[in-house]
Amino acid sequence: MSVWEKVDEETLEMLKAQKAFEDETVKRLTPLYELIKNPLAKSFINRIILDTMKHSHIYQTLIDIDRRALVGEINREKMIKELTNHIKEESKMVEKAVEISHSVKDKNFKKILNRVVEDERQHHKILQELYEIIKKEAKDWNRYLYEISSEF
Repeated sequence: MSVWEKVDEETLEMLKAQKAFEDETVKRLTPLYELIKNPLAKSFINRIILDTMKHSHIYQTLIDIDRRALVGEINREKMIKELTNHIKEESKMVEKAVEISHSVKDKNFKKILNRVVEDERQHHKILQELYEIIKKEAKDWNRYLYEISSEF
């Protein structure tokens, strides 16, 4: 039995179409990004491109989960080692981002940096949860991953 409910064919087609639309949007925005000289405008377009790429990846993940709802075999020891390293790195990133945020006086700069801090904390949380899941027995990975999937 699957941990999640499969989507119907019409919904699956909508997911595929939306993923393709997101991919096309990235292709259209990338040349604009390359033309822009103003660092703030360039940063805004870059954020939209990155978010759009993330959305495309999320749609693809949903499509993949719906069609082959298995985690599959992975090299647990390598994953655990790499996740341990990345968790430490994310902790340092959070600390540094907070430190920088505290030293900035401009309210708009501070808002931007606080968004980075929030993202880094989210990354750290996701890595921690993934690490805990990988350490558990393989037969339960699907359930654990499904339970945290709404958080990314």
